[in-house]
Amino acid sequence: MDAEVAGYAEVRGLYQVEVEGTPWLLVERVRPTFEISPTERVRAFVAVEGALAQGRDTADELAKYLEGTAVGDRIAEFCTEETTYHFDDVHGYLTVERLYVDWTGEKVDVRAGRQAVNWGSGLVFNPTDLFSDVVASEPWRERRGVNATRVNVAPNSSWDMTALFALDDDLSPFEDPDELPAFEELPMAGGAKATLHKFETDWSVVGAYRPDGPWFVGGDVRGTLGVGFWAEGGWHGDQDGVNPEGVEVVAGIDYSLPVLDRLYVAAEYRYDGTGEADPEAYDYGLRGGTSIEAPYSCPFSTTGTNVDTDEEQPLPRTTLGQHYVDVIANVRFLDDWAVSGTAIVNVADATGLVVPDVSRNFGDRWAVHLGAQIPVGEEGEFVPPDEVFDISAGDAKGNVSGFVPAATLNAWVRYSL
Repeated sequence: MDAEVAGYAEVRGLYQVEVEGTPWLLVERVRPTFEISPTERVRAFVAVEGALAQGRDTADELAKYLEGTAVGDRIAEFCTEETTYHFDDVHGYLTVERLYVDWTGEKVDVRAGRQAVNWGSGLVFNPTDLFSDVVASEPWRERRGVNATRVNVAPNSSWDMTALFALDDDLSPFEDPDELPAFEELPMAGGAKATLHKFETDWSVVGAYRPDGPWFVGGDVRGTLGVGFWAEGGWHGDQDGVNPEGVEVVAGIDYSLPVLDRLYVAAEYRYDGTGEADPEAYDYGLRGGTSIEAPYSCPFSTTGTNVDTDEEQPLPRTTLGQHYVDVIANVRFLDDWAVSGTAIVNVADATGLVVPDVSRNFGDRWAVHLGAQIPVGEEGEFVPPDEVFDISAGDAKGNVSGFVPAATLNAWVRYSL
């Protein structure tokens, strides 16, 4: 039996520029990993994350602010209080980020448990990824785990096929033991991917389906012709007509140059036909992963328009528009230094997000990073106008634009085992 313990400990500080309330947040994280191989073909892997946090609690700051406005008088009538993390005092929380077992056969591999799923070749956006997770704006973050079973079949070196079945984290449809959910209410997803390896290029076809409506079919090509290239995309559909349908495609190139220790550059273009062509039509209430963690679940969006909670709402969106360009650059020098940056631009409204990072390694275990997340542009998706953050509860109005930072500065120190 073989066993290995690894992982890292990290201290990360963030400062949000021009926000209401406490602007700073300090997070201490430990993420140990444990790997056990009882036999040659079986491996178990666990990654546990624990953290302490002090400083800004956006949910509490927002709650205090709303309670002092006209909206606050209507919260009890229109909203349900949500449980959120609170950072007023030092506290701890523990999560299991990875917990899976691998079985490796001669032509078949199986992984079952909470695992990272990352399909597609794109560096920032992945249309063919069943669980798309944009981490380019948060360089310290690892992909979220998915509760899934994955089977990979590789009869020979020319082609392979992967099938995946996953459960959502929210299993509330199964809470009633006396009544099973209807098929369209099942909190699960399935996908399949077949890849042909020919002409020094990987050619893949991908399909995905959810019982609650969304489905996808498409492909992915990646290879090298002097420079690295990739193209992936396909059609997003929805049998229930709740989510927008259309083509999404990402195409990019990358190249490494012998400048200093190494200079890596990459550029991508993305077209998302499910987004809005006109920036004036953006529904900012659909944008997922925003910096505002709401302490209430309310029947209104941040567009100031009340919505019918009895109707099924579209899934949160990563972006709102159709045309995007992203550029990534990384240069290493003096063995232990690196300067990198990612820029994501919405072509239609000329706003974007710039994520610079400077890092220094001290031996094999210590690393220090300084970085930022800087929205750029006049007015659009990445720099929304203040009126986008108008909210309403009945006839009461308010505005929470003061909780959106003009920029976020960050620094973190990591020690790897």
